[in-house]
Amino acid sequence: MEYLKHVGNLRAYIRRDKEDAATFFAKDISRKLKEFRDVERRDVLFLSSGGSALTALDRIDDEVIGPYLTIGIFDERFDGHGKSINYAQLRKTDFYRKAVARGCRLIDTSTRRGESKEMLADFYENELRSWRVRHPRGAIMATMGVAVNGHTAGIMPHTEDPQKFSQLFEQERWIIAYDAKEKDPFPLRVTTTLTFLRQVDLVGIFVVGKEKGAMFGRLMSGDDVAEIPGRIVKTLPRGAIYLDAALVGAAGYATPAK
Repeated sequence: MEYLKHVGNLRAYIRRDKEDAATFFAKDISRKLKEFRDVERRDVLFLSSGGSALTALDRIDDEVIGPYLTIGIFDERFDGHGKSINYAQLRKTDFYRKAVARGCRLIDTSTRRGESKEMLADFYENELRSWRVRHPRGAIMATMGVAVNGHTAGIMPHTEDPQKFSQLFEQERWIIAYDAKEKDPFPLRVTTTLTFLRQVDLVGIFVVGKEKGAMFGRLMSGDDVAEIPGRIVKTLPRGAIYLDAALVGAAGYATPAK
């Protein structure tokens, strides 16, 4: 059986279980943030997806959280009641509390009263592009997951309509609003595009669980991003992917002895 060492340009780290993978993921993210701050002396736009990648943020080293960081959500759910949005989940984390206390800037993607999903998309687009203008040397860092259906960063599969997928996610905009309909329990989305993903300097991809093994095997065996949007990770220039042994084994790869 083949040992998995890289996924595209990304280094693959395989840990014994989900808990070990989350701890290692956070430690490595902490190390890279410290390097941006202390060695490269760059401000950082730090964006997290919802789901499993969001839950690992509380393990990030307190010492690397500071004013050089601007923090936001990589993909957002649009909800007029504000209960199911990813930013609301971020606010519940210890990481968020520490970010507020330590002077980080936060991009609030909560749905405001009377706001449409298109208005929220315009707001977020402006926030990201304004950050880029203010910090021409700044680094964009993102943490992401990949779901069982292959979607990542709110970008849903469109196997039945690749042209629509391209129209949505391959345009000039960095953020779009769209209705995923039956593709997801939270269909109204305000999310990044593949165009923006290619602007990211460093990614940390967190994918764990035996139940994702079949999807990951398909991700590795093809290139059609409309079928499995998570395949975009194979084209990203720099970063790492953090996996557990159960997923890797279920995908048909050899697992580490320890």
